[in-house]
Amino acid sequence: MVQTQSNAPWISLRRCPRPLGDVVAGIRVPDYGRGSLAELLPSVCDGLRVPGFWDYFELGEFRRAIVVVIDGLGYEQLHRHESLAPVLSGADRGPITTVFPSTTPTALTSLGTGLAPGAHGLIGATFRMGDQLFAPLGWGQEPPATVIQPEPTCWERAASAGVHVAIVSPRPYRDGGLTGSAFRGGRYIGADAIGERVAEIHREVRNGTRALVYGYWEGLDKVGHVHGVDSPHYRAELVMVDQFIAALRTDLPADTALIVTADHGMVDCDTAVEVDGADLLTEVSMLAGEPRMRQVYARPGRTGAVLARWQEELLGQAEVISRDEAIDREWFGEVTSDHRDRIGDVLALADSGIRLVANSRDSILSGLRGQHGALTEAEILVPLAVFRD
Repeated sequence: MVQTQSNAPWISLRRCPRPLGDVVAGIRVPDYGRGSLAELLPSVCDGLRVPGFWDYFELGEFRRAIVVVIDGLGYEQLHRHESLAPVLSGADRGPITTVFPSTTPTALTSLGTGLAPGAHGLIGATFRMGDQLFAPLGWGQEPPATVIQPEPTCWERAASAGVHVAIVSPRPYRDGGLTGSAFRGGRYIGADAIGERVAEIHREVRNGTRALVYGYWEGLDKVGHVHGVDSPHYRAELVMVDQFIAALRTDLPADTALIVTADHGMVDCDTAVEVDGADLLTEVSMLAGEPRMRQVYARPGRTGAVLARWQEELLGQAEVISRDEAIDREWFGEVTSDHRDRIGDVLALADSGIRLVANSRDSILSGLRGQHGALTEAEILVPLAVFRD
């Protein structure tokens, strides 16, 4: 493969927290250990003087921090619509990389633990656990979060150091396994209406001598999935996101950092390629992942045959590689032995504008226009906006 410069000329080096690596054949590997989403909360904890952390992003010190995740806001999408989001666009900001796969359960767990996906083990929208298909977004209280993801979170470590930690997010997520995996250690405060979230975040950040508060906006991702990122619906929702951030900035206590980022970007996919037909599923025991990044589990001893078949059938439509090659390329970061078998034997990353549909398995998801999960810049680059008051 040939290395190229970034194909995103809107990236301003002045605004980058640190230089980003090269793009290889249209793929940008997450900047693990230097400047990915997994390094953000450790940097915030260092700013709050929690022992054992490092400030990768040179955020400096503060006594109070608010970390907000806007689900589905890629850096490219924010740049494209800068005029609709003057508050976010006017911040000291730059692109950072999220993680791989560029999907919510994987990214939020990397944010919360400070670990790459290969270390925390939530390696996709769906993946194999033993002989079962595991879906983190539909995860209830069983199995317990500490069984699937036993690593301590940054929230727990901050709370143990005397920081007041609060998670302000929609009520339905309170008892989910993903919340336990990514956010345990903080006091969970359910808040559904946006005004309610603003008020709760403002209250919690004033609690104690040091405070760390998390906030979340889910609407942009929902609108982007249904209508696409180039839709008037997405643009209207982005205006609301900017108003949310403006409201959060109002009347913050002294020595507070407001940090805004995202879990992934998004791309419009108007071309559907079916991957659940008899030919491609020959010698396959399980098909997981999502339309931009499928994980294929081969029957014992048949990985080579499945890999060759998927590469031939999807030539010019997807990058198809083996698990071993993906690990060698460090797409998942360092992968522990406990998590290796969770990754598909074969991975298929859809090319630009394509979704790999499996209507017999996830017809609703497969039918959505806006998608994410792969390694294009539109999916992997997310904003890091920092406001200091």
